[in-house]
Amino acid sequence: MPAARSRKRQTLVAASIVLALTAEAFGQRGAGPTGGQTPLGGQGPGQRAGGPGGGGAGPPGGRAFGRGRGDGPTGTALIRGRVTTQDTGAPVRRAQVRATAGGVPFGRLATTDANGQFELRDLPSGQWSLTASKPGFVSQRLGQRRPFETVAAVQLTDGQQLSGANFALPRGGAITGRVLDDFGDPVANARVQVLRSRMVEGRRRLTQVGNSDETDDTGAFRLYGLAPGDYFVAATLRAAPQDSSPDRAGYAPTYFPGTGSAGEAQRVRLGLGEEQSVSFSLLPVRTVRISGTVVSATGPAPSGGTVALLSAEGDDVGIVMPTGGQIQANGAFTISNAVPGSYVLTARTGGGRGAGPRNNTDAEVGSVPLVVGGDDVTGITVVTTMGASLEGVVVADTGARPPLDNVRVTARPLRASAQPFGGRASQSPVAANGVFTLSSLVGVVGLRVDGLPQAWLVKSIVVGGRDVTDTGLELKGTEQVTSARITVTDKVTELNGTATLGGATARDYSVVVFAEDEARWPFPTRFVRTAQSNQQGTFTLRGLPPGTRYLAAAVDSIEEGEAQDPEFLSALRERASSVSFREGEAKTIELRVIER
Repeated sequence: MPAARSRKRQTLVAASIVLALTAEAFGQRGAGPTGGQTPLGGQGPGQRAGGPGGGGAGPPGGRAFGRGRGDGPTGTALIRGRVTTQDTGAPVRRAQVRATAGGVPFGRLATTDANGQFELRDLPSGQWSLTASKPGFVSQRLGQRRPFETVAAVQLTDGQQLSGANFALPRGGAITGRVLDDFGDPVANARVQVLRSRMVEGRRRLTQVGNSDETDDTGAFRLYGLAPGDYFVAATLRAAPQDSSPDRAGYAPTYFPGTGSAGEAQRVRLGLGEEQSVSFSLLPVRTVRISGTVVSATGPAPSGGTVALLSAEGDDVGIVMPTGGQIQANGAFTISNAVPGSYVLTARTGGGRGAGPRNNTDAEVGSVPLVVGGDDVTGITVVTTMGASLEGVVVADTGARPPLDNVRVTARPLRASAQPFGGRASQSPVAANGVFTLSSLVGVVGLRVDGLPQAWLVKSIVVGGRDVTDTGLELKGTEQVTSARITVTDKVTELNGTATLGGATARDYSVVVFAEDEARWPFPTRFVRTAQSNQQGTFTLRGLPPGTRYLAAAVDSIEEGEAQDPEFLSALRERASSVSFREGEAKTIELRVIER
């Protein structure tokens, strides 16, 4: 009987479980290169590229990825390089080299030839970031010596020909295993992903590394191309529509070794090129249905839109099982297959879900907290509003404003994961008289000014008499704020310097400068800054607020977001050098590199 029951249960799982995950959360089958993007375009096996090169394909010309090359700006700069293996120095053939830069929407993409060589042509001037990747290897940004390390972009000028952009890719590690059900039988079509703990917007979170994988009929998965480090493994399985599963059986998102809590997840440590195997069972749950109505605070019923459940656990969330539904013409909605937990039920009507920051005058959003247990939840009402608006002016501390032709003010949601639909940025151009208006603002936002002339920086942002330059602004309902005042200055501080390592001038290091007062550390802040040394071994940091005592430290490497970690900054205190600035003052400092 137990064996028959297991087979019956396995058949039920295989027949009634389907995958329903958003493209934003998960990629294609198979784990992609760590820290890189899912390869787009490129030449598959068996395709031949034209051009020079003995016995194989010549390096492609660096076409735009995502769209045709003609859709993006072109220039006259060029980058050449080679991709090899770190262990043997052998060429890595058909590796993809991706180049991205601000103002170039679709970047450039090249594929290495039989000698591992590549060429990116017709690049406009600017700061370019290059990443090389191939399945089975750890992806690498140009200049990286360690995985996840922050590196400076390459500055290209018109007509420049940069050679020697070389990569040495290490072999990637892998995590394999099987996903089982509560009877110990294999689960097919479960989505498995690798997560890593890192600082995001000043908070430690579990974030996905590479692509996810889908289990086969034996429950097996393989996640590869992983750099050395500590990881967490998680699996999700989305239940089919309830009418095909009378018992409403489902599974909660589950972390290895079989827990639904990110705090109880077990680390999996990988060495260079190492492979580890883990297996675990999904947590069975009874799914429920959530239904209710979305109403607009302005009166008319919404004509459509979307509702979604967001985890209320906030910072501890590592995996998300997208759960939502459509808003009907009468405002009614139904969400099927929700698993027990604490959520924020969010609604968005009108305005679409476009990607770019903009003012959405026809979009409304709303949310309510919701605790889901084992029973259906009915009669929920979500009230949507147009959001708040913010009007203000950009002024100069000396009275004479800089040119404002290309200046924009952006309100970016802070803690976007806790905002309805991940939050949306709102952006406004600044008029010739300095006035700007932002609308459709929800929750806590951070204000940013882009496009200022190079010699100018933001000095302060004051709203309603309160300085929100380094804190963020909380907006509620449909309030209309008209008192924002952004002051810019051309009296900018500057810190230049060098560093030594073992008595010799260091060429490759990172610099962290942070306020001595730890109360100024929390994100977002101008009082914690990082910089990379250039090829001559010098560094420059501009725009540190004056009148504060800082600590400066040089380290041999720093991971992305690590400077937001209070523990990391505290550990540097004793070995850092002190520095302070008056308004517009420039200083030079020499540091000793701290080896980690």
